[in-house]
Order: sequence, then C-alpha cells, then structure tokens
Amino acid sequence: MPETTPPLYVGSHVTYTGPFTRMHDRVLLVLPCACESRCELCNEWALITDDPEADREHFLIADEVTGEAVKHVARAQLKVLPWNWPEDAVEFNINGYWFAAAYTAPGGSSRARTVHFYTAGPLMGRTWCHFREVTPEVRRLDEQARCRAL
Repeated sequence: MPETTPPLYVGSHVTYTGPFTRMHDRVLLVLPCACESRCELCNEWALITDDPEADREHFLIADEVTGEAVKHVARAQLKVLPWNWPEDAVEFNINGYWFAAAYTAPGGSSRARTVHFYTAGPLMGRTWCHFREVTPEVRRLDEQARCRAL
C-alpha cells in the first residue's frame, strides 16, 4: 500500500529548502499562499481544479520574527517540524488548505463562519469561509465555540 503524505496544516512550523537561501535555517510559519495578497498562480490552479478541496501544493511561508515571507512555495521545499496539536483540534479543509481548527464564530449567514485555528506557536489564527453545507465537522466546531463561551 503506498504511503500517503499527511496534510500540511496552515499554522505549522517548517524549515525551507528552496532557492531563497536567506530563508534557510529558520523556523517559518505556513500560511495560505494568497494570505498577504492575491497569488495569480494559485488563482489559476483553483480555476482548473475540479475539486475545490483538493490539497493545495503551494503555500506562503513567513518568518514570525522578521516578517519576511516567500509566496508560492512548493510543499516539496518544506520540512514540517514535529508538533502535537491540541486534542480538541478538528482536521478541517477550507479551499484545499488544511487547518487544525479550534472553534467557529458567526460569519454573517447560516453557512458562513470565521474558523479559528491553532498554530504551532502561541497565536491563534482565523479565516472566514462559506460552506456549501453545514457538515458534522462544522457542527462540532460550533459546539466547541459554545463550550468556550461558558
């Protein structure tokens, strides 16, 4: 049976082996490629991909200390640093990016949410999304939000 590559979570810490050597030997944070601005290569990929939840192959990596970033980095150029996600993290795919989601907040309609997600550091991230349907994972994240409010 072929071994499959586990998902690369947005918020993971990685090291980089690509052509921008100034970014080597640093602990970097993984973000969606279009996080800081539009990424035309990723927009093109989204247009030709039939499955909107197919795993993304390119990411933005950022140095949390200096703020330097590199856009459209191939997964093959990243080495994921080990991290134990919290037990309540929900593996969640939004537009092909995987998140270790923590909970949701209202997003403006019955199918829109702000998804709060864990990172491999002390910060929580968040992203807005609109779901085609409210899945069991979305309901679990909604419930985790209610539990946090108590």
